[in-house]
Amino acid sequence: MALPLAERGLTVAGVEGSPDMVAGLRAKPGGERIEVAVGDFADTRVPGEFALVLLAFNTVFALPDQGAQVACFRNAAAHLRPGGRFVIEAWVPDPAAFRHGRALRPVRVTEDDVLLEAAVLHPAEQRMTTTKLRLTAAGVQLLPANHRYAWPAELDLMAELAGLRREHRWADWSRRPFGDTSSDHVTVYRRPEQG
Repeated sequence: MALPLAERGLTVAGVEGSPDMVAGLRAKPGGERIEVAVGDFADTRVPGEFALVLLAFNTVFALPDQGAQVACFRNAAAHLRPGGRFVIEAWVPDPAAFRHGRALRPVRVTEDDVLLEAAVLHPAEQRMTTTKLRLTAAGVQLLPANHRYAWPAELDLMAELAGLRREHRWADWSRRPFGDTSSDHVTVYRRPEQG
């Protein structure tokens, strides 16, 4: 995402936990111009203040617990200039997709590639343990991932704790209205002009 934004003339900086991913960015044309701090996005700072901080692709749920998510909101707010916005893209938790706390769903099925996702829900801690299983003629590849999910209203409270106010919530990037049946959301939080 950083490269297309920089190509449009925007000043882009980021936080990345993987030095290998930073090296991959640097190897691409224009990648050397993007400032990247290596560290945990819950508390790593990059220099400057920004009009926008973006956390896309459900990344907020990659943080291990509520405390880290609250720290992430505070870190985002600390990067914003007055009037700046923090935008989060995330899915809406759906416990009904699980049977007895477990789910198995096909993600992609083709003649030579099957991707399944197995998941176990831990509702007491709002955690979900998942492993994607990629089945090909070459064998089986396991791609584990853990999520600490949060409801949209809980994210709003985290924003408030960080001094931010919700400005918009849509069902997707095309700004369709968010409602009871929305499975995803794009939420915009704003830092006040003063205070």
